[in-house]
Amino acid sequence: MNPLKFMESRLGHFPKSYRRIVLKTYLITLPLVFSWAFPSLIAGLFFALIRNLDRKNLAFLKGSATWGGAVQWMTGTKFLKLGEIHIPTKGHMIFINHVNELDFPYDCLVVNKPYLANQVIKKTLIAYWWMKAMGSQVFESSKAATIAVSVRNLLKGLNKTSFIVYPEGHNTYSEEIRPMQKGMIKLAYENKIPVVIVLKSGLTGYQIAESGFTIAYKQIGTYDPTQFSTWEEFRDFLFETMTKEKKALDVLISSEIKKDMVLTS
Repeated sequence: MNPLKFMESRLGHFPKSYRRIVLKTYLITLPLVFSWAFPSLIAGLFFALIRNLDRKNLAFLKGSATWGGAVQWMTGTKFLKLGEIHIPTKGHMIFINHVNELDFPYDCLVVNKPYLANQVIKKTLIAYWWMKAMGSQVFESSKAATIAVSVRNLLKGLNKTSFIVYPEGHNTYSEEIRPMQKGMIKLAYENKIPVVIVLKSGLTGYQIAESGFTIAYKQIGTYDPTQFSTWEEFRDFLFETMTKEKKALDVLISSEIKKDMVLTS
């Protein structure tokens, strides 16, 4: 899809400043691949050529983290990781709240794992190529047969890595946790896949201004679906946990911002 047409169709109701920062965020990848991220690109292409997919994925994941750091620098954003963030290397789904178009680079920086995306990603060619290069999987849900194949591919992939999942299923453009989609939660429950919750706060600041604000990430915990009697019970628990912890994170980041204002005044 043409980036400018995407801007108009999806982001036309936002201020020009937000559309500008989204465009800059994705255009910055071009100079990055020929500068700071160039070693990762060459390594990724080399390992792809010799069919060493594990090392290819790691190379592109390293490059994606470089992108996240560049976006932070470009926007002058204060970035906080509250507490230790230890993402399991394999066998887990990482549930993260989905805010806006700036999720991708920062999630690449903090969590630095491949994604489990839906087929909508195929409409954005560059993002789709990049996600596939990192070892991400696209969950096809158009037919029963494609769902079965996607489930098999996911379970096979979990033997080597963990996957980022956006359980709300779409950009919320909000600091509130929205209702969870059935698919990924039921999949985790039925296949006994543990879920790690990581939350972020402050990304809506980009929807108002291009710089001068703070974002924060926090790992909340790991949850075993076998401890729940139904997938609906598991869904409700995850939603309630994410909602409660997100509100606490919002209060914490607000306190940090107030401290900075006092120190700089």
